[in-house]
Amino acid sequence: MISNKIFSNDSIELIVKDNKVFIKVFKGHFPITAFNDLLIDFPRVKVTNFIALKKTLEEGSHIYIEIGEYRPVVEVSVSNDQLKAFAFINLTEDEFKQFRKDELVDLILAFCKNKDIVYGLKLEGLENKITFLEKICIAEGTLPVTGEDAQVTLYEVKEVKPEVFSDGNVNHYEMNLINKVEKNDWLGERIEPTPGTPGKTVYGTDIPPVPGKQLKLTYDKKTIDAILNEDNTKTTLVASKAGAVIYEDGVISVCNYLEIDGNVSFHTGNIDFDGFVEISDTIEDNFSVKADNNIQVMGDLGLGGIDSIESREGSIYIRGGIAGKNKAKIICNGDLYTKFAADCTIICKGSVNIGYYAMNADIKAKEVILESYNSKIIGGNIEADIRVEAAEFGNRAEVPTTINVLGFNKIEYKKEYDDLNILIDKVKEKLLYLSQSLAVYSPNNLNQKEQRAYNDLERKHEILVQQIKLLEEKRRKYKSYLQSKGDGEVKANKCIYPNVSLNIKKHNKKFNNLYKAPVTYYVLHNQLNNA
Repeated sequence: MISNKIFSNDSIELIVKDNKVFIKVFKGHFPITAFNDLLIDFPRVKVTNFIALKKTLEEGSHIYIEIGEYRPVVEVSVSNDQLKAFAFINLTEDEFKQFRKDELVDLILAFCKNKDIVYGLKLEGLENKITFLEKICIAEGTLPVTGEDAQVTLYEVKEVKPEVFSDGNVNHYEMNLINKVEKNDWLGERIEPTPGTPGKTVYGTDIPPVPGKQLKLTYDKKTIDAILNEDNTKTTLVASKAGAVIYEDGVISVCNYLEIDGNVSFHTGNIDFDGFVEISDTIEDNFSVKADNNIQVMGDLGLGGIDSIESREGSIYIRGGIAGKNKAKIICNGDLYTKFAADCTIICKGSVNIGYYAMNADIKAKEVILESYNSKIIGGNIEADIRVEAAEFGNRAEVPTTINVLGFNKIEYKKEYDDLNILIDKVKEKLLYLSQSLAVYSPNNLNQKEQRAYNDLERKHEILVQQIKLLEEKRRKYKSYLQSKGDGEVKANKCIYPNVSLNIKKHNKKFNNLYKAPVTYYVLHNQLNNA
Protein backbone atom coordinates (compact mmCIF):
# COMPACT_ATOMS: atom_id res chain seq x y z
CA MET A 1 0.00 0.00 0.00
CA ILE A 2 1.64 3.16 -1.25
CA SER A 3 1.28 6.21 0.96
CA ASN A 4 1.71 9.85 0.16
CA LYS A 5 2.68 12.39 2.79
CA ILE A 6 0.76 15.62 2.20
CA PHE A 7 1.71 17.54 5.36
CA SER A 8 4.15 17.28 8.26
CA ASN A 9 5.45 19.50 11.05
CA ASP A 10 6.63 19.06 14.63
CA SER A 11 3.11 18.31 15.86
CA ILE A 12 1.23 16.34 13.22
CA GLU A 13 1.62 14.44 10.00
CA LEU A 14 -1.01 13.76 7.30
CA ILE A 15 -0.68 10.98 4.76
CA VAL A 16 -2.94 9.52 2.05
CA LYS A 17 -3.32 5.81 1.43
CA ASP A 18 -5.83 4.45 -1.10
CA ASN A 19 -7.69 7.77 -1.08
CA LYS A 20 -8.02 7.63 2.70
CA VAL A 21 -6.54 10.27 4.98
CA PHE A 22 -4.57 9.32 8.11
CA ILE A 23 -3.13 11.48 10.88
CA LYS A 24 -0.31 11.02 13.37
CA VAL A 25 -0.12 13.46 16.27
CA PHE A 26 3.30 13.73 17.89
CA LYS A 27 2.18 16.07 20.64
CA GLY A 28 -1.23 16.04 22.30
CA HIS A 29 -3.49 18.99 22.99
CA PHE A 30 -3.30 20.17 19.37
CA PRO A 31 -6.09 22.76 18.95
CA ILE A 32 -8.85 21.65 16.62
CA THR A 33 -9.23 25.24 15.39
CA ALA A 34 -5.60 25.18 14.26
CA PHE A 35 -6.29 21.92 12.45
CA ASN A 36 -9.29 23.47 10.69
CA ASP A 37 -7.14 26.40 9.60
CA LEU A 38 -4.62 23.90 8.25
CA LEU A 39 -7.27 22.16 6.14
CA ILE A 40 -7.93 25.39 4.19
CA ASP A 41 -4.79 24.59 2.21
CA PHE A 42 -5.94 21.01 1.63
CA PRO A 43 -9.41 21.18 0.06
CA ARG A 44 -9.21 17.55 -1.02
CA VAL A 45 -9.21 16.38 2.61
CA LYS A 46 -12.69 15.49 3.82
CA VAL A 47 -12.96 14.60 7.51
CA THR A 48 -15.49 11.84 8.11
CA ASN A 49 -14.39 10.46 11.50
CA PHE A 50 -14.66 13.46 13.79
CA ILE A 51 -14.56 11.49 17.04
CA ALA A 52 -11.27 9.79 16.16
CA LEU A 53 -9.81 13.11 14.99
CA LYS A 54 -10.78 14.93 18.17
CA LYS A 55 -9.41 12.16 20.41
CA THR A 56 -6.13 11.95 18.51
CA LEU A 57 -5.58 15.70 18.55
CA GLU A 58 -6.23 15.75 22.29
CA GLU A 59 -4.27 12.67 23.36
CA GLY A 60 -1.70 12.31 20.59
CA SER A 61 -0.84 9.13 18.71
CA HIS A 62 2.34 7.53 17.40
CA ILE A 63 0.39 5.45 14.88
CA TYR A 64 -1.65 6.63 11.92
CA ILE A 65 -5.35 7.07 12.62
CA GLU A 66 -7.87 7.16 9.75
CA ILE A 67 -9.87 10.38 9.86
CA GLY A 68 -11.38 10.85 6.42
CA GLU A 69 -11.26 10.69 2.63
CA TYR A 70 -9.05 12.22 0.02
CA ARG A 71 -11.34 13.69 -2.55
CA PRO A 72 -10.58 13.71 -6.27
CA VAL A 73 -9.51 16.89 -8.03
CA VAL A 74 -12.97 17.10 -9.56
CA GLU A 75 -16.18 16.00 -7.88
CA VAL A 76 -19.45 15.70 -9.79
CA SER A 77 -22.76 15.64 -7.93
CA VAL A 78 -26.40 15.51 -8.98
CA SER A 79 -29.31 17.30 -7.29
CA ASN A 80 -31.97 15.23 -5.54
CA ASP A 81 -34.47 15.90 -8.32
CA GLN A 82 -31.83 14.81 -10.88
CA LEU A 83 -32.40 18.00 -12.84
CA LYS A 84 -28.96 19.51 -12.28
CA ALA A 85 -25.37 18.24 -12.19
CA PHE A 86 -22.56 20.19 -10.58
CA ALA A 87 -18.79 20.09 -10.67
CA PHE A 88 -16.59 21.14 -7.77
CA ILE A 89 -12.83 21.71 -8.18
CA ASN A 90 -11.03 20.63 -5.00
CA LEU A 91 -7.92 22.76 -5.55
CA THR A 92 -6.37 25.75 -3.90
CA GLU A 93 -5.76 28.79 -6.02
CA ASP A 94 -2.09 27.90 -6.52
CA GLU A 95 -2.94 24.31 -7.40
CA PHE A 96 -5.66 25.50 -9.78
CA LYS A 97 -3.17 27.64 -11.68
CA GLN A 98 -1.00 24.59 -12.30
CA PHE A 99 -3.80 22.88 -14.27
CA ARG A 100 -4.80 23.70 -17.82
CA LYS A 101 -8.52 24.49 -18.15
CA ASP A 102 -8.97 21.89 -20.88
CA GLU A 103 -7.52 19.24 -18.55
CA LEU A 104 -10.09 20.08 -15.93
CA VAL A 105 -12.89 20.01 -18.53
CA ASP A 106 -11.72 16.55 -19.62
CA LEU A 107 -11.80 15.42 -16.00
CA ILE A 108 -15.34 16.77 -15.62
CA LEU A 109 -16.49 14.95 -18.77
CA ALA A 110 -14.86 11.75 -17.59
CA PHE A 111 -16.71 11.93 -14.28
CA CYS A 112 -19.98 12.69 -16.13
CA LYS A 113 -19.48 9.62 -18.30
CA ASN A 114 -18.69 7.54 -15.25
CA LYS A 115 -21.93 8.73 -13.56
CA ASP A 116 -24.03 8.32 -16.75
CA ILE A 117 -24.75 12.04 -16.97
CA VAL A 118 -25.67 12.35 -20.64
CA TYR A 119 -28.40 14.98 -21.01
CA GLY A 120 -28.27 18.75 -20.88
CA LEU A 121 -24.47 19.07 -20.69
CA LYS A 122 -23.47 22.72 -20.68
CA LEU A 123 -20.14 22.46 -22.47
CA GLU A 124 -20.16 25.75 -24.32
CA GLY A 125 -17.87 28.22 -22.58
CA LEU A 126 -17.23 25.78 -19.73
CA GLU A 127 -13.48 26.48 -19.73
CA ASN A 128 -14.21 30.11 -18.94
CA LYS A 129 -16.66 29.25 -16.16
CA ILE A 130 -14.72 26.73 -14.12
CA THR A 131 -12.93 27.96 -11.03
CA PHE A 132 -11.67 26.50 -7.77
CA LEU A 133 -13.74 25.71 -4.70
CA GLU A 134 -17.04 26.79 -6.28
CA LYS A 135 -19.97 24.69 -7.40
CA ILE A 136 -20.45 24.96 -11.16
CA CYS A 137 -23.59 23.77 -12.97
CA ILE A 138 -22.40 21.51 -15.79
CA ALA A 139 -25.67 19.88 -16.87
CA GLU A 140 -29.34 20.76 -16.60
CA GLY A 141 -32.35 18.63 -17.33
CA THR A 142 -35.75 19.91 -18.41
CA LEU A 143 -38.88 20.10 -16.32
CA PRO A 144 -41.99 18.44 -17.67
CA VAL A 145 -44.60 20.83 -19.01
CA THR A 146 -47.99 20.31 -17.40
CA GLY A 147 -50.74 19.73 -19.91
CA GLU A 148 -53.29 22.46 -20.50
CA ASP A 149 -56.63 21.97 -18.79
CA ALA A 150 -59.75 21.49 -20.84
CA GLN A 151 -61.58 24.67 -21.79
CA VAL A 152 -65.36 24.68 -22.06
CA THR A 153 -67.37 27.32 -23.90
CA LEU A 154 -71.15 27.04 -23.95
CA TYR A 155 -73.96 28.83 -25.74
CA GLU A 156 -74.88 31.97 -23.86
CA VAL A 157 -78.56 32.63 -23.32
CA LYS A 158 -79.06 36.28 -24.18
CA GLU A 159 -80.13 38.70 -21.48
CA VAL A 160 -83.71 39.83 -21.96
CA LYS A 161 -83.53 43.56 -22.52
CA PRO A 162 -85.87 45.53 -24.78
CA GLU A 163 -84.49 48.23 -27.06
CA VAL A 164 -86.65 51.27 -27.71
CA PHE A 165 -85.76 53.48 -30.66
CA SER A 166 -87.24 55.49 -33.51
CA ASP A 167 -86.42 54.99 -37.20
CA GLY A 168 -87.99 57.78 -39.23
CA ASN A 169 -91.70 57.67 -38.56
CA VAL A 170 -91.68 54.17 -37.12
CA ASN A 171 -91.17 53.47 -33.43
CA HIS A 172 -89.47 50.16 -32.68
CA TYR A 173 -89.56 47.95 -29.62
CA GLU A 174 -87.10 45.16 -30.32
CA MET A 175 -85.97 42.15 -28.31
CA ASN A 176 -85.94 38.37 -28.35
CA LEU A 177 -87.17 36.04 -25.63
CA ILE A 178 -86.38 32.76 -27.36
CA ASN A 179 -82.86 31.52 -28.05
CA LYS A 180 -83.78 29.59 -31.17
CA VAL A 181 -81.43 27.08 -32.81
CA GLU A 182 -81.71 24.81 -35.81
CA LYS A 183 -80.59 21.20 -36.03
CA ASN A 184 -76.76 20.92 -36.03
CA ASP A 185 -76.32 24.48 -34.74
CA TRP A 186 -73.34 25.03 -32.43
CA LEU A 187 -74.18 24.92 -28.73
CA GLY A 188 -70.77 24.66 -27.15
CA GLU A 189 -67.35 23.11 -27.30
CA ARG A 190 -64.61 21.68 -25.17
CA ILE A 191 -60.98 22.08 -26.11
CA GLU A 192 -59.64 18.78 -24.84
CA PRO A 193 -56.85 18.74 -22.24
CA THR A 194 -53.33 18.18 -23.54
CA PRO A 195 -51.10 15.41 -22.18
CA GLY A 196 -48.23 17.77 -21.48
CA THR A 197 -44.58 17.44 -22.50
CA PRO A 198 -42.22 15.02 -20.70
CA GLY A 199 -39.12 16.39 -19.04
CA LYS A 200 -35.68 14.76 -18.82
CA THR A 201 -33.22 14.24 -16.00
CA VAL A 202 -29.48 14.73 -16.51
CA TYR A 203 -29.37 10.92 -16.77
CA GLY A 204 -31.58 11.13 -19.85
CA THR A 205 -34.59 9.46 -18.25
CA ASP A 206 -38.04 10.85 -19.01
CA ILE A 207 -40.02 12.70 -16.34
CA PRO A 208 -43.71 12.10 -17.02
CA PRO A 209 -45.81 15.27 -17.21
CA VAL A 210 -49.02 15.95 -15.33
CA PRO A 211 -51.80 15.85 -17.92
CA GLY A 212 -54.29 18.71 -18.08
CA LYS A 213 -57.51 18.30 -16.14
CA GLN A 214 -60.57 17.16 -18.00
CA LEU A 215 -63.85 19.05 -17.60
CA LYS A 216 -67.17 17.36 -18.07
CA LEU A 217 -69.54 18.62 -20.73
CA THR A 218 -72.93 18.67 -19.09
CA TYR A 219 -75.68 18.51 -21.67
CA ASP A 220 -78.96 16.80 -22.42
CA LYS A 221 -77.98 13.77 -24.49
CA LYS A 222 -81.54 13.47 -25.83
CA THR A 223 -81.43 16.84 -27.59
CA ILE A 224 -77.72 17.54 -28.06
CA ASP A 225 -74.96 15.54 -29.79
CA ALA A 226 -71.27 15.65 -28.84
CA ILE A 227 -68.84 15.30 -31.77
CA LEU A 228 -65.12 14.66 -31.25
CA ASN A 229 -62.92 15.84 -34.13
CA GLU A 230 -60.46 13.58 -35.95
CA ASP A 231 -57.37 14.59 -34.00
CA ASN A 232 -59.21 14.29 -30.65
CA THR A 233 -58.50 17.90 -29.71
CA LYS A 234 -62.02 19.34 -29.60
CA THR A 235 -65.51 18.14 -28.74
CA THR A 236 -68.34 20.18 -30.23
CA LEU A 237 -71.93 20.23 -29.00
CA VAL A 238 -74.59 20.56 -31.69
CA ALA A 239 -78.36 20.57 -31.51
CA SER A 240 -79.85 17.25 -32.54
CA LYS A 241 -83.13 19.01 -33.28
CA ALA A 242 -84.50 22.49 -33.81
CA GLY A 243 -85.70 24.16 -30.65
CA ALA A 244 -85.02 26.70 -27.93
CA VAL A 245 -81.87 26.64 -25.83
CA ILE A 246 -82.40 26.53 -22.07
CA TYR A 247 -80.39 25.69 -18.97
CA GLU A 248 -82.11 23.52 -16.39
CA ASP A 249 -80.26 22.53 -13.21
CA GLY A 250 -77.05 23.60 -14.91
CA VAL A 251 -77.63 21.33 -17.91
CA ILE A 252 -77.88 22.83 -21.39
CA SER A 253 -80.66 21.37 -23.50
CA VAL A 254 -82.85 22.12 -26.49
CA CYS A 255 -86.43 22.52 -25.37
CA ASN A 256 -89.48 21.89 -27.50
CA TYR A 257 -90.08 24.81 -29.79
CA LEU A 258 -93.08 25.50 -31.96
CA GLU A 259 -92.77 28.00 -34.76
CA ILE A 260 -95.95 29.20 -36.43
CA ASP A 261 -95.04 30.56 -39.84
CA GLY A 262 -97.78 33.11 -40.29
CA ASN A 263 -100.88 33.54 -38.13
CA VAL A 264 -102.59 31.51 -35.46
CA SER A 265 -105.94 31.11 -37.19
CA PHE A 266 -108.52 28.57 -38.31
CA HIS A 267 -105.68 26.92 -40.21
CA THR A 268 -103.76 26.13 -36.99
CA GLY A 269 -106.49 26.22 -34.38
CA ASN A 270 -105.82 27.26 -30.80
CA ILE A 271 -102.32 26.46 -29.56
CA ASP A 272 -101.43 24.72 -26.29
CA PHE A 273 -97.79 23.66 -26.27
CA ASP A 274 -95.32 22.18 -23.76
CA GLY A 275 -92.40 24.39 -24.70
CA PHE A 276 -91.55 27.67 -26.40
CA VAL A 277 -93.78 29.24 -29.04
CA GLU A 278 -92.84 31.78 -31.71
CA ILE A 279 -95.44 33.22 -34.06
CA SER A 280 -93.97 34.97 -37.08
CA ASP A 281 -97.03 37.17 -37.67
CA THR A 282 -100.02 37.45 -35.33
CA ILE A 283 -102.86 35.71 -33.54
CA GLU A 284 -106.19 36.30 -35.22
CA ASP A 285 -109.20 37.49 -33.25
CA ASN A 286 -110.86 35.02 -30.87
CA PHE A 287 -107.94 32.54 -30.93
CA SER A 288 -105.73 31.62 -27.98
CA VAL A 289 -102.14 30.55 -27.45
CA LYS A 290 -100.89 28.83 -24.31
CA ALA A 291 -97.42 27.47 -23.61
CA ASP A 292 -95.30 26.24 -20.73
CA ASN A 293 -92.38 28.51 -21.63
CA ASN A 294 -91.78 31.83 -23.34
CA ILE A 295 -94.06 33.05 -26.12
CA GLN A 296 -93.19 35.70 -28.66
CA VAL A 297 -95.37 37.21 -31.36
CA MET A 298 -93.15 38.81 -34.00
CA GLY A 299 -95.62 40.47 -36.36
CA ASP A 300 -95.38 44.25 -36.83
CA LEU A 301 -99.11 44.71 -36.25
CA GLY A 302 -99.19 42.84 -32.95
CA LEU A 303 -102.44 41.50 -31.50
CA GLY A 304 -106.09 42.46 -31.83
CA GLY A 305 -109.20 40.98 -30.27
CA ILE A 306 -107.70 37.62 -29.39
CA ASP A 307 -109.15 35.36 -26.74
CA SER A 308 -105.98 35.00 -24.67
CA ILE A 309 -102.25 34.40 -24.67
CA GLU A 310 -100.75 32.68 -21.63
CA SER A 311 -97.27 31.57 -20.59
CA ARG A 312 -97.57 29.22 -17.64
CA GLU A 313 -93.90 29.38 -16.56
CA GLY A 314 -92.27 31.98 -18.77
CA SER A 315 -92.49 35.46 -20.24
CA ILE A 316 -94.25 36.97 -23.26
CA TYR A 317 -92.98 39.33 -25.95
CA ILE A 318 -95.40 40.99 -28.38
CA ARG A 319 -93.38 42.93 -30.90
CA GLY A 320 -96.16 44.99 -32.42
CA GLY A 321 -98.26 45.73 -29.36
CA ILE A 322 -101.78 44.88 -28.25
CA ALA A 323 -105.01 46.44 -29.53
CA GLY A 324 -107.28 44.14 -27.58
CA LYS A 325 -110.78 45.36 -28.53
CA ASN A 326 -111.76 44.93 -24.86
CA LYS A 327 -111.42 41.14 -25.29
CA ALA A 328 -107.75 40.23 -25.26
CA LYS A 329 -106.30 38.76 -22.08
CA ILE A 330 -102.55 38.35 -21.55
CA ILE A 331 -101.36 36.17 -18.66
CA CYS A 332 -97.79 35.26 -17.75
CA ASN A 333 -95.84 33.92 -14.82
CA GLY A 334 -92.74 35.91 -15.81
CA ASP A 335 -92.48 39.31 -17.47
CA LEU A 336 -94.38 40.92 -20.35
CA TYR A 337 -92.74 43.03 -23.06
CA THR A 338 -94.84 44.84 -25.64
CA LYS A 339 -94.74 47.98 -27.79
CA PHE A 340 -98.13 49.23 -26.57
CA ALA A 341 -101.22 47.93 -24.77
CA ALA A 342 -104.76 49.13 -25.48
CA ASP A 343 -108.22 47.86 -24.53
CA CYS A 344 -106.91 44.65 -22.97
CA THR A 345 -106.42 42.85 -19.66
CA ILE A 346 -102.93 41.95 -18.47
CA ILE A 347 -102.20 39.74 -15.46
CA CYS A 348 -98.49 39.31 -14.85
CA LYS A 349 -96.57 37.99 -11.84
CA GLY A 350 -93.43 39.78 -12.97
CA SER A 351 -92.86 43.16 -14.58
CA VAL A 352 -94.91 44.64 -17.40
CA ASN A 353 -92.61 46.55 -19.76
CA ILE A 354 -94.37 48.71 -22.35
CA GLY A 355 -92.52 50.72 -24.96
CA TYR A 356 -94.88 53.62 -25.72
CA TYR A 357 -98.39 53.69 -24.27
CA ALA A 358 -101.05 51.89 -22.27
CA MET A 359 -104.56 53.01 -23.19
CA ASN A 360 -107.74 51.84 -21.47
CA ALA A 361 -105.87 48.77 -20.24
CA ASP A 362 -106.45 46.86 -17.02
CA ILE A 363 -103.03 45.74 -15.79
CA LYS A 364 -102.00 43.82 -12.68
CA ALA A 365 -98.29 43.20 -12.15
CA LYS A 366 -95.35 43.46 -9.79
CA GLU A 367 -94.36 46.69 -11.50
CA VAL A 368 -95.43 48.53 -14.65
CA ILE A 369 -92.70 50.34 -16.54
CA LEU A 370 -93.11 52.39 -19.73
CA GLU A 371 -89.69 52.89 -21.30
CA SER A 372 -89.97 55.76 -23.76
CA TYR A 373 -89.54 59.42 -22.83
CA ASN A 374 -92.83 60.07 -24.64
CA SER A 375 -94.66 57.13 -23.05
CA LYS A 376 -98.25 57.54 -21.82
CA ILE A 377 -100.77 55.83 -19.58
CA ILE A 378 -104.25 56.93 -20.62
CA GLY A 379 -107.40 55.57 -19.00
CA GLY A 380 -107.84 52.10 -17.61
CA ASN A 381 -106.77 50.73 -14.26
CA ILE A 382 -103.15 50.02 -13.44
CA GLU A 383 -102.37 47.98 -10.34
CA ALA A 384 -98.81 47.22 -9.24
CA ASP A 385 -97.16 45.97 -6.07
CA ILE A 386 -94.00 48.06 -6.28
CA ARG A 387 -94.13 50.95 -8.73
CA VAL A 388 -95.57 52.46 -11.89
CA GLU A 389 -93.47 54.64 -14.19
CA ALA A 390 -94.33 56.54 -17.38
CA ALA A 391 -93.65 59.91 -18.96
CA GLU A 392 -97.29 61.06 -18.92
CA PHE A 393 -100.37 60.01 -16.98
CA GLY A 394 -103.78 60.85 -18.50
CA ASN A 395 -104.23 63.17 -21.49
CA ARG A 396 -105.63 66.54 -22.56
CA ALA A 397 -109.12 65.05 -22.89
CA GLU A 398 -108.92 64.29 -19.17
CA VAL A 399 -109.78 60.61 -19.60
CA PRO A 400 -110.19 59.07 -16.12
CA THR A 401 -107.01 57.17 -15.29
CA THR A 402 -106.48 55.16 -12.12
CA ILE A 403 -103.07 54.14 -10.81
CA ASN A 404 -103.06 51.87 -7.78
CA VAL A 405 -99.80 50.83 -6.10
CA LEU A 406 -100.49 48.28 -3.37
CA GLY A 407 -97.09 48.89 -1.84
CA PHE A 408 -94.63 46.57 -0.16
CA ASN A 409 -92.70 46.35 3.07
CA LYS A 410 -89.34 47.75 2.05
CA ILE A 411 -87.69 46.74 5.32
CA GLU A 412 -88.70 43.12 4.76
CA TYR A 413 -87.59 43.28 1.12
CA LYS A 414 -84.26 44.75 2.22
CA LYS A 415 -83.84 41.93 4.73
CA GLU A 416 -84.69 39.37 2.06
CA TYR A 417 -82.21 41.08 -0.28
CA ASP A 418 -79.47 40.94 2.38
CA ASP A 419 -80.33 37.30 3.09
CA LEU A 420 -80.06 36.63 -0.65
CA ASN A 421 -76.57 38.14 -0.69
CA ILE A 422 -75.52 35.96 2.25
CA LEU A 423 -77.06 32.88 0.65
CA ILE A 424 -75.34 33.57 -2.67
CA ASP A 425 -71.99 33.93 -0.89
CA LYS A 426 -72.55 30.64 0.94
CA VAL A 427 -73.52 28.84 -2.26
CA LYS A 428 -70.44 30.27 -3.97
CA GLU A 429 -68.28 28.98 -1.09
CA LYS A 430 -69.82 25.52 -1.54
CA LEU A 431 -69.25 25.81 -5.27
CA LEU A 432 -65.59 26.69 -4.71
CA TYR A 433 -65.19 23.73 -2.36
CA LEU A 434 -66.77 21.39 -4.90
CA SER A 435 -64.56 22.81 -7.66
CA GLN A 436 -61.48 22.16 -5.53
CA SER A 437 -62.72 18.65 -4.73
CA LEU A 438 -63.28 17.94 -8.42
CA ALA A 439 -59.79 19.20 -9.23
CA VAL A 440 -58.33 16.40 -7.09
CA TYR A 441 -59.61 13.80 -9.54
CA SER A 442 -58.16 12.99 -12.93
CA PRO A 443 -61.31 11.89 -14.80
CA ASN A 444 -59.32 9.75 -17.24
CA ASN A 445 -57.91 7.45 -14.55
CA LEU A 446 -60.67 6.65 -12.08
CA ASN A 447 -61.74 3.33 -10.66
CA GLN A 448 -65.42 2.54 -10.27
CA LYS A 449 -65.69 3.91 -6.73
CA GLU A 450 -63.82 7.11 -7.62
CA GLN A 451 -65.97 7.56 -10.74
CA ARG A 452 -69.15 7.39 -8.65
CA ALA A 453 -67.74 9.95 -6.22
CA TYR A 454 -66.66 12.17 -9.11
CA ASN A 455 -70.07 11.97 -10.80
CA ASP A 456 -71.78 12.81 -7.49
CA LEU A 457 -69.57 15.88 -7.05
CA GLU A 458 -70.27 16.99 -10.61
CA ARG A 459 -74.01 16.62 -10.14
CA LYS A 460 -73.88 18.73 -6.97
CA HIS A 461 -71.68 21.26 -8.76
CA GLU A 462 -74.16 21.60 -11.62
CA ILE A 463 -77.09 22.06 -9.22
CA LEU A 464 -75.23 24.83 -7.37
CA VAL A 465 -74.34 26.59 -10.64
CA GLN A 466 -78.01 26.70 -11.60
CA GLN A 467 -79.01 27.73 -8.06
CA ILE A 468 -76.63 30.69 -8.22
CA LYS A 469 -78.12 31.77 -11.56
CA LEU A 470 -81.64 31.70 -10.14
CA LEU A 471 -80.60 33.47 -6.94
CA GLU A 472 -78.73 36.18 -8.85
CA GLU A 473 -81.75 36.75 -11.10
CA LYS A 474 -83.94 37.08 -8.01
CA ARG A 475 -81.38 39.44 -6.47
CA ARG A 476 -81.41 41.56 -9.64
CA LYS A 477 -85.17 41.96 -9.36
CA TYR A 478 -85.03 42.77 -5.66
CA LYS A 479 -82.37 45.38 -6.35
CA SER A 480 -84.71 46.98 -8.89
CA TYR A 481 -87.59 46.94 -6.41
CA LEU A 482 -85.46 48.51 -3.67
CA GLN A 483 -84.42 51.36 -5.96
CA SER A 484 -87.99 52.64 -5.86
CA LYS A 485 -88.73 55.38 -3.36
CA GLY A 486 -90.52 54.51 -0.15
CA ASP A 487 -92.85 51.54 0.13
CA GLY A 488 -94.56 52.17 -3.21
CA GLU A 489 -93.91 54.62 -6.02
CA VAL A 490 -95.55 56.37 -8.96
CA LYS A 491 -93.10 58.23 -11.18
CA ALA A 492 -94.15 60.70 -13.90
CA ASN A 493 -91.21 61.81 -16.03
CA LYS A 494 -93.06 64.65 -17.84
CA CYS A 495 -96.53 65.45 -16.51
CA ILE A 496 -99.80 64.34 -14.93
CA TYR A 497 -103.09 65.50 -16.49
CA PRO A 498 -106.35 66.27 -14.67
CA ASN A 499 -108.67 63.39 -13.74
CA VAL A 500 -105.81 61.07 -12.82
CA SER A 501 -106.18 59.24 -9.50
CA LEU A 502 -103.18 57.90 -7.63
CA ASN A 503 -103.59 55.41 -4.81
CA ILE A 504 -100.40 54.33 -3.03
CA LYS A 505 -100.88 52.06 0.00
CA LYS A 506 -104.39 53.52 0.47
CA HIS A 507 -103.13 57.10 0.27
CA ASN A 508 -105.14 58.84 -2.44
CA LYS A 509 -104.38 61.83 -4.61
CA LYS A 510 -106.72 63.15 -7.30
CA PHE A 511 -105.33 65.58 -9.89
CA ASN A 512 -107.67 68.39 -10.92
CA ASN A 513 -105.04 70.45 -12.72
CA LEU A 514 -102.16 69.77 -15.07
CA TYR A 515 -98.93 69.04 -13.23
CA LYS A 516 -96.04 69.55 -15.64
CA ALA A 517 -92.81 69.05 -13.72
CA PRO A 518 -91.34 65.54 -13.41
CA VAL A 519 -92.53 64.17 -10.09
CA THR A 520 -92.39 61.01 -8.00
CA TYR A 521 -95.06 60.19 -5.44
CA TYR A 522 -94.27 57.63 -2.77
CA VAL A 523 -95.33 56.51 0.70
CA LEU A 524 -92.80 56.62 3.50
CA HIS A 525 -93.61 56.14 7.20
CA ASN A 526 -97.27 55.88 6.23
CA GLN A 527 -97.26 59.34 4.65
CA LEU A 528 -97.65 60.32 1.01
CA ASN A 529 -94.63 62.29 -0.21
CA ASN A 530 -93.48 63.70 -3.50
CA ALA A 531 -90.06 64.53 -4.89
